[in-house]
Amino acid sequence: MENEKCECIGVATFNIDGETKQFGLTQEDFDLLKEREMKLQERIDKTSKHLEQVAEEKANLENKLAVIRQSVASSQVKV
Repeated sequence: MENEKCECIGVATFNIDGETKQFGLTQEDFDLLKEREMKLQERIDKTSKHLEQVAEEKANLENKLAVIRQSVASSQVKV
């Protein structure tokens, strides 16, 4: 069995409970972080699109409600 060599190509610095900690990062770590970033961006894009659709639906419903209220108000004036 061969020993695989993991070379540190970067350092991540975190503040944990008031103490600064540094961790070495390998290319595999960077690849995993990039993959997570892409997945997170996809989720953000999907959520943004959904929120746009909800906002459009809300505007349509508010317009319909305004028309109904206007017609109700008109019919009450005529009586």
